[in-house]
Amino acid sequence: MSKSISPSIAIRSLKGISILAAQTWRHLTGAETPEQETEVLEQLWFLQDSQEAAIDAHAELVDQIDAELAAIKARMEHLVKVHVVEIDRLTRWRENLDCTVLQLNESGLITSEAVGQQRRIRIKFNPPACEVLDMSQVPTEYIRVKMIEEQRVDKAAVKDAWKQGIPVAGTHVERKRKVVYELAPTSLERMKASV
Repeated sequence: MSKSISPSIAIRSLKGISILAAQTWRHLTGAETPEQETEVLEQLWFLQDSQEAAIDAHAELVDQIDAELAAIKARMEHLVKVHVVEIDRLTRWRENLDCTVLQLNESGLITSEAVGQQRRIRIKFNPPACEVLDMSQVPTEYIRVKMIEEQRVDKAAVKDAWKQGIPVAGTHVERKRKVVYELAPTSLERMKASV
């Protein structure tokens, strides 16, 4: 069962640049599995008469995906901020409810166990907590020393050795490839470069 997708801003945006990219975006959106997505992207390259058209469509898809990612991340950051504000507000309300009960108890208006018609509120002591005010005044028998020894590989030194052709046992250095998308040079720029 395929998804019904209404024309999105991405498709309309891509149509102005590349009909092939817009069609590929529509097919990607309709794909239901990662395998189908891979097949759609492979078809972009293998079904085209013009490699230049496939290159342009591929790069336009990358630009559109980057724009979509940026928009989604911005929305997500906004939602996180909204939820953090809401969490803070609800936490404040909860703490205020507890403070009210403790104040009522301290003033003698309710006992340490107050019973309603269906619920009960009890005031209990938490386990003791210790706050260190001045470490220098604490007697040594109350001080625990914890020694942490940490060993790390100097990765910069390993990479420098690798560049000099010196293998370092227990390590593996590799240079991963990355894909860079950029505008093709204009014919004027090509002529300048050939001179």
